[in-house]
Amino acid sequence: MRTSCSTQKPVITITSKMDATPKKPGSLFRLFRTYFRPHLGWFLGGTLFAVTTALFANAYAAILAFVGNGIQGAIENPDGSTNWVWWAAGGIVALATGRAVSLYLMTILNNTGVQRALVDIQQTQFDELIDGDFARLSGDASGGFVSRFINDVNAIRDAGLRFANNFTKSVVTVLGAFGIMLWLDWQLTLILLVVYPIAFWPVIALGERVRKRAKRAQRQVGDVTALLSEGFQSHRIIKAYGLETYQKDRAKLGFIERSRLFLKVLTDKAAVDPILEVTGGVALAGILGFSAWRIASGDSSLGALLGIIGAIGIAAPELRALGTLNAVAQEGGAAADRVFEVVDALPAVADAPDAATLDHAKGEIKFRDVVFNYPDGTPALRGLDFAVAAGETVAFVGSSGAGKSTIFNLILRLYDVSAGEIRIDGHDVQSLNAGSLRRASAIVSQDTALFDDTVRANIALGRLDATDADIELAAKAANAHDFIRDLPGGYAAEAGEMGRNLSGGQRQRIALARAILRDAPILMLDEATSALDAESEAKVQAALAEFSQDRTTLIIAHRLSTVRAADRIIVVDEGRVVETGTHDELIEANGVYKKLVELQLN
Repeated sequence: MRTSCSTQKPVITITSKMDATPKKPGSLFRLFRTYFRPHLGWFLGGTLFAVTTALFANAYAAILAFVGNGIQGAIENPDGSTNWVWWAAGGIVALATGRAVSLYLMTILNNTGVQRALVDIQQTQFDELIDGDFARLSGDASGGFVSRFINDVNAIRDAGLRFANNFTKSVVTVLGAFGIMLWLDWQLTLILLVVYPIAFWPVIALGERVRKRAKRAQRQVGDVTALLSEGFQSHRIIKAYGLETYQKDRAKLGFIERSRLFLKVLTDKAAVDPILEVTGGVALAGILGFSAWRIASGDSSLGALLGIIGAIGIAAPELRALGTLNAVAQEGGAAADRVFEVVDALPAVADAPDAATLDHAKGEIKFRDVVFNYPDGTPALRGLDFAVAAGETVAFVGSSGAGKSTIFNLILRLYDVSAGEIRIDGHDVQSLNAGSLRRASAIVSQDTALFDDTVRANIALGRLDATDADIELAAKAANAHDFIRDLPGGYAAEAGEMGRNLSGGQRQRIALARAILRDAPILMLDEATSALDAESEAKVQAALAEFSQDRTTLIIAHRLSTVRAADRIIVVDEGRVVETGTHDELIEANGVYKKLVELQLN
């Protein structure tokens, strides 16, 4: 039964690579609006306690003014009451207790909101990458993607926490401190209002420079992550070829570059506190000199001086926090830019709005004058033409780079053709829903992909609703049941990262079992038995011969024993079909296929 759908080819929008995606302005604001606003309740609670914390802090200045006036009164009238001492001491204890509680609650609420927002950011990035183009994931180093989930998220976390915990508290504290100073002595306060704003101009300029350098540093972290991953995964080759020194030198260069970029960012950030420290010192010197003159002339009091000094002591660290907040925000902004590089990247391969669903596929496949170039411009197919009947077993042979694996990628629509068309059961694949197209296929490749889960779970990925009986039946068909049963834990044994707990042949048989369990009408085997010994391969081939009855089976293999039993062999050379026929027919033709066979036998 064929699905009724239009055969008109949809318009596909081709976009550039992810890093070339145009950046939208205000990425940091957009990040907070998109991912932090849904958790606004936590931040509103945190803000309430931030204001409470600031008010408690400002009250210290009022108490100092009260103490100063009490001291001055005691000097002028030694026989007067000293009850003000107990009131001041009790007030300080009460303020300290209240501020400690409000500070704790502020931190807990804001941290909860930030962490929940970070989960959304990470999940959105991962969803976009997994749902996005195959070309994007296969074309970039995995370390670059990993750094987005670790280092970039850390930068966003720092910016989010600093903003949530410091911005409101610091602003309210500074404004409250200046309000108290204006109340105590407005003329002294004017000195601070003139000096401090001047200091923030170089601080803002430093923040802009931090953003640019932080973005370069974050990209370089991805390079180092990829280098480390490569070194750990290739340790067998490193040992076998004595490449320890070579690999250590490469790593050292990466670490040095990381340190250099980090120090540049740190140097700019480190300049903020000294600028504010000098500004504070100048302001304090001016206040002390001016206050001494006013007290001596009787225009001010000791209480006002102590209160203003206390207010400065309260406001100064908050001003420094606001100054450094800009630099941290710029680092977070650089990370936000990279988040939206992922989120905003439009897929090159996308379903048409009216894409049809491929139901009850038979497995008829046709390539019509297909031309394909990889995203970097490398040509792979140059006018490929062939047809596979439903239920037919066809083997593709050819030298490395001839375009065999590309055929499988295009059938799965991991890429779209540059020209020509591919039809499944008469439908252009670009007019079909990609999910339904891929559900009609099962693939086993030479590089088997197993996940860090149990053997049972890895087989069950072929069909997530499969029963244990279904899984064991598929394992038996793939000649995997016996060795699985002997594993510690049997089907509950852990496969390990990329199946590292299993041998190459065992991994391949589990991947075969997964494909058999999927029971798709199109089965694609890309060197699927290359890691098996002769005895195991013979058993698997016999099982596959039975399993492939009435389903379309496409085979890529170099072993003669794997391809000669196919209904038909298609010879591909430089992206074109150069020969087609059975094994005997192609040997008799004395062409490219015979030369490949002779090379293998020799």
